[in-house]
Amino acid sequence: MGNFEADVRQILDEKFIEKARNLKKSGHIFNPIFYLFFTRLVELSAIFRNIVLPNRYELEELFAMRRDFLQIDYRTLIEIIRRAWVYERSKGTEFSFSKNADDMLYLLYRMGRIQKELDDVILKHAEWKREKLIELYINLLRILLEIEDEINKSIGIEV
Repeated sequence: MGNFEADVRQILDEKFIEKARNLKKSGHIFNPIFYLFFTRLVELSAIFRNIVLPNRYELEELFAMRRDFLQIDYRTLIEIIRRAWVYERSKGTEFSFSKNADDMLYLLYRMGRIQKELDDVILKHAEWKREKLIELYINLLRILLEIEDEINKSIGIEV
């Protein structure tokens, strides 16, 4: 599992972590680590409940389903940000999320590639037995929780 963890941490590089830290410091609504955690938790649930069988084809289909149903629609998000900006200007106030819009957009832009790279790492380390695949996903979720905890500690949030 050491190689798996190293591969995952390499995907979530320092620039990604720094941008996530900036969002968390500002109290921004979007948390990229939670987004990754949630999408992979849904996948684990499908494996755990035998909706997805432990083979490469089914896992790749699961990834495709995630892209279709859980991937962020960037056009919709840009439109929401634009409308929020117009609303801010009309009210003469500024939403706190506007201060870190560049960090959020950077993270969202990278999210598709990060998900694809995580898919590749999962496939690289997968053993095609249900228990082994569940263990791999649990380790991925543990790593994401550790990264979230590291971010929280670095900005002084008590957990």
